[in-house]
Amino acid sequence: MRAKICGINTWDNAKIALDCGADALGFLVGITHLAEDKIEVEDAKRIIDKIPPFVSTVAVTHLQDVKKIIDLCRFLGVTTLQIHDYISPEEVAVCKKELPTVKMIKAVHVIDGDRTGTIAMAHSFEKVADALLLDSRTAERLGGTGKVHDWNISREIVDEMNIPVMLAGGLTDQNVYDAVMKVRPYAVDVNSGVETDGNKNWDKVYGFITNAKRAEMDYRRT
Repeated sequence: MRAKICGINTWDNAKIALDCGADALGFLVGITHLAEDKIEVEDAKRIIDKIPPFVSTVAVTHLQDVKKIIDLCRFLGVTTLQIHDYISPEEVAVCKKELPTVKMIKAVHVIDGDRTGTIAMAHSFEKVADALLLDSRTAERLGGTGKVHDWNISREIVDEMNIPVMLAGGLTDQNVYDAVMKVRPYAVDVNSGVETDGNKNWDKVYGFITNAKRAEMDYRRT
């Protein structure tokens, strides 16, 4: 079980995530929808350059222009790109070709009540992305909604995909154990669910990571 702490916008928040054992840190750059934890590209670069080995750095972007996405990743020097708005599978393939050392995560928004459409969307990116991330959305937000979606749909996607599937959307230190037991994702991703007053909270981050990994250990024993 891997755990990504997203919305890193200060070194203090990065340090909390690192100290708690995060496997990956997410930086909201190139953001077009509401996101309080977005960070300027230059500020993100300064933090990314300080991240130690064995921790993935993830550019999370709403950009839909392929050239801008590629230029952003090259400037930041991240290990991973998370495309959080819609671009076509063909455009994801272009990003992958132009950024051969960068792992590609494509976000798929789980629409409650549209099981068929959500699963079809996931399948459309299966051959071009290195992993999928299942998230919730609202009219104003593409992520960081604090809203849980239908985990039954997420579990179906996990079972059907031949690539890793990550779970996000309304996760907290309090519900991540149940989420992992139900969905059994490759990784979990959290932003606002481990914050207090807009900053990462050490106890919540530590609890989130610990509970996620404990859940995986428990379901693998059964």
